[in-house]
Amino acid sequence: MIEVKTCSNDLHSYRDHLHEELSVGYIEKGSTCLNINGRDYYMYEHEAVIIYPFVSHKCQPVDIMNWKFTMIYIDGKFCKEILDGMDAKHSIGIKRLGDMEFFKIKKLAEFLKSNESSYNKEIELICTLVEIFDACDMDIKLENDKKMEAIKEYIGGRFLEVIQLCDMEREFNINKFVLIRSFKRKFNATPNAYQLQLKINYGKHLLRSCDNIADIALKAGFYDQAHFSREFKKAYGVTPLQYYKATH
Repeated sequence: MIEVKTCSNDLHSYRDHLHEELSVGYIEKGSTCLNINGRDYYMYEHEAVIIYPFVSHKCQPVDIMNWKFTMIYIDGKFCKEILDGMDAKHSIGIKRLGDMEFFKIKKLAEFLKSNESSYNKEIELICTLVEIFDACDMDIKLENDKKMEAIKEYIGGRFLEVIQLCDMEREFNINKFVLIRSFKRKFNATPNAYQLQLKINYGKHLLRSCDNIADIALKAGFYDQAHFSREFKKAYGVTPLQYYKATH
């Protein structure tokens, strides 16, 4: 349900990518440029951020030799249960957090890496998330577009299949040029790039229980192991095998 990743003086990723989990992170040293929908948002030391599931984004350190951050990835369904029990102000993609939240999240990360029981960790996780969601204002909001949201769901339900633009044109009664332009403006990715991100993310999910990279590559819809490994490293900064070893 939870994955904690710390990165220091090393490139985390260098292309747009997404996570099926809720991502909560903080910068301990240096600064980073977070790109959402073509806009740059600079995050500095002692700032934290929440990135909602399936939001395409890209992070780049300003100075790679002076940079350290920690990310906590939390199961999206678990977080949805928390959000459903709160008010309706959370229809967003990104939240930038301040000093108070930074120290709360840092404390949570240390607690999650401790030898405490899973029961105590879950309680601490819920309490911290509720405090953060309840206290923070929206900072980077994604505009609502029902047709683009529907197309995104369409791709999400078929990302392992071959999807044609003509099929989406007929399904949603939209010109393909308008579709691509509007989808990219809304989600910071073309429909085919978003589908690729979903495939990579699915491969990451399969890596949690299997180290057969070649088999996972085929199950995730890639031509071969080399293709999967290349795209995975572009998105997450490590190879599939490195990711597997780090999480087992």
